[in-house]
Amino acid sequence: MFLYDVAIIGAGPSGLLCARNAARRGLSVALVDSHDRPGVKLSLAGGGRGNFTNRTITEAHYLTDAPDVVRTVLRAFPCERVLDLLRELCLPFEERDFGQIFGLRPAAFLADRLAVQCDDERVDFYLGCTARGFSLPASSPSFGRSGEEAAFSFAAGEERVSARRLVLAGGSPAFPAAGSSDSLTRLAASWGHDVEPFRPVLVPLVMPGDWPLSGLEGISLNVRAGLRKNGQDIRPDPAGIRSLLFTHRGVSGPAVLVASCWWQSGDELVLDFLPELPVLELLNEKEHGRLLVRNLLSRYMPARLADALCPEDLARRKCAELGKKDRQRLADAVHRFRCRPSGTEGLKKAEAAAGGVRLSGLTRRLESRKVPGLYFCGEMLNVTGLLGGYNIHWALASGELVSSALAGERAPRR
Repeated sequence: MFLYDVAIIGAGPSGLLCARNAARRGLSVALVDSHDRPGVKLSLAGGGRGNFTNRTITEAHYLTDAPDVVRTVLRAFPCERVLDLLRELCLPFEERDFGQIFGLRPAAFLADRLAVQCDDERVDFYLGCTARGFSLPASSPSFGRSGEEAAFSFAAGEERVSARRLVLAGGSPAFPAAGSSDSLTRLAASWGHDVEPFRPVLVPLVMPGDWPLSGLEGISLNVRAGLRKNGQDIRPDPAGIRSLLFTHRGVSGPAVLVASCWWQSGDELVLDFLPELPVLELLNEKEHGRLLVRNLLSRYMPARLADALCPEDLARRKCAELGKKDRQRLADAVHRFRCRPSGTEGLKKAEAAAGGVRLSGLTRRLESRKVPGLYFCGEMLNVTGLLGGYNIHWALASGELVSSALAGERAPRR
């Protein structure tokens, strides 16, 4: 039976780049995936076009247990490295709001072209094969050892695959309709790794049926979203102002998807519906004095939302008639609207899942401290990006780091 230098399980962007680069560094590589073609989930990213990276990218854009490790990986693989990859693959791209880099071709092209390059580098594909029946090496594997070598071994379909090194490049359980699962994360846990439980993030929030803003589905506007946790207000979104969309079940849109990354049951969502127009300043403008309060608000937001936000006893009063307390009450209704979601739309609607194998149990080369020769990259790690291209960037950056570690290159400095 042929002994590979490395076997990689998971043919998403992380596993594909890791496989290609490891092969280019002279290693023999087996790439295994349960799907019949690589990058199945990638075809859904960014509305099908792929939000591949972001001009502004730091560890502050990720949920993780080890921000220092994430910082190290990102410094070694900045935005320009992803752009260079897109150019190499002849994939045109454009920059949109908030520094987001989108492809101008279907996102699946990234996986397809990486797969072609893997094939050119003589990577052996085992597609449509679920890896199972793992056996770990009795001792630490090493390259170049004479005689019989300790190896990882597992079944891939009807064949048995053995390799000196093993890379788990699995995904998260978000969007199970695409065949996503946490099977490799559970495997890592069975081998003694600390795992953060998965939870849906980048997901719409569901509101109680009787919440004050029900019936506004279809309305969209820019807001600043925050959370109230344990009596403290937090505004965790580095971008600040993003769009919100009212749905028939609650709220969605980029502002809400980002807030969902930190939301937990019992937290309140705090919304500023006029983040760049202070209501108190609008009330103080002389030209607004004769306007009804409701009409003033409807100049700057959809009328149905203005009606829902404005306190009933103030709606039909003139702005000039409001005293200090009423003015502040109106400002709070607009700038500090608070509501308590009843839940989320769950993993089936989530763009990502926070959780996974904790980095605290890995080296900064993403090698296991429990099982020498075992590496991790991609979504199954406890590193989840906010909205804006951060998750695909992390998949590529971690895949590149692991490929260099497999070839014995020096780990990036902190």
